[in-house]
Amino acid sequence: KVSVDDDALDLRSGALNISSPLTKALVIKRTCSIYQKFEQSAQQTKNDMIGAGQTTTTTFSIKEDWTPMGPQGQLEHFPNDPNSRGIWDELVTESGPSDTAASPAAMKLPPNLPPQMAALFQQVDLTQSPHCMSVSKSAHVGGFGLSSDIIMTEKAVFQSNWMQVPAELVPDHIESLPELRKDRYGNLTTVEEGDQPTNGDVMIKFEYIADGFDASFIVQQVLLDADPEVGVPEHKYGVDKQKIIDEKCCGKIADDLGVIWMVRAGRHDLKEMIMMAKEDEKAVTKVLRILCWILLVAGWMMLFSIFTTLLSTLPLLGALGSAAFFIVALIVGTVCCCAVTAVAYFRYRPLITTIILAIAGGIAGIIIWRLNDANEASLQPTSAPVAAPKFFMEPEELVLEYY
Repeated sequence: KVSVDDDALDLRSGALNISSPLTKALVIKRTCSIYQKFEQSAQQTKNDMIGAGQTTTTTFSIKEDWTPMGPQGQLEHFPNDPNSRGIWDELVTESGPSDTAASPAAMKLPPNLPPQMAALFQQVDLTQSPHCMSVSKSAHVGGFGLSSDIIMTEKAVFQSNWMQVPAELVPDHIESLPELRKDRYGNLTTVEEGDQPTNGDVMIKFEYIADGFDASFIVQQVLLDADPEVGVPEHKYGVDKQKIIDEKCCGKIADDLGVIWMVRAGRHDLKEMIMMAKEDEKAVTKVLRILCWILLVAGWMMLFSIFTTLLSTLPLLGALGSAAFFIVALIVGTVCCCAVTAVAYFRYRPLITTIILAIAGGIAGIIIWRLNDANEASLQPTSAPVAAPKFFMEPEELVLEYY
């Protein structure tokens, strides 16, 4: 089990902190969100009455929502509707200095993404003010210590079950920020009870991960060194990644087998962990194959687009032609995908592929041989039917003649 023993966890010192340290907490975080305006676009495409062209009309609108990405810039198509910063700058000042340097510029995302999803893709840096995150230095599994890097990297294992910090640990008010109040959910916000949020309102949420859950590891055991800033670690041993090199021919040939590092939630033995790793690899392979197939079909459809564009000028043949070329692209793309998969399979599994091809060739040879025999038998001339012999006791036919 992952445990922090009796250690109590607190956020970085500052006004935006909980009233007292939280026990049995592996990770605790403070997330600040602001209510902002976002542009949304909607497109409508119509076929032109004359020719094969299309007319696309784009309509822009404004949508307001909570975002942890901070105050947004000016809206491109609505310059007269600016976003309010509210008390965001005061939150940054009262939360204290950031733990690390500023993160790089945010990546360009597709339009019309919800703000919360955009923040998920951009990975909001919770170490930057006014956000905050703290990881327990006493975390361990048995006699092995868990560093903050492991807990922050393996989020699916150590950061999947966030819970709200008890409301009694959240301050009712902050003297330096009188605009904030505690709502019934234990959050600090500038929205009054019963009112709808307005542009510039802020909300501060406190969440934590409790210890006491199971986790399984396939890792390397290492000795933990003393850190000048942290001091001597509480546990002598820790876990780390191990690179595996398979040496052959007295060390003259070395194959890189990758890195041993696998962490999963729950309690599993070695056999179960290996089976889980194989299942994950199979799932990734299937997804890549499906993606490759879709891209190949789309590529062939694009190659045929010149013909579908010409056919779209005709009232009746346009839809039929597009459907026909789609079926052709589907067939050709599937054949190409199977061919690429077969070549890749032969590259990485030559022995198995050779055996499969030999068996398939043998079956095909037997089928062709039997078909040739049947064809030759059908071409031979047929003999006249032979009368059946008469047996001794068989009665003769009686012929009656009338005069």
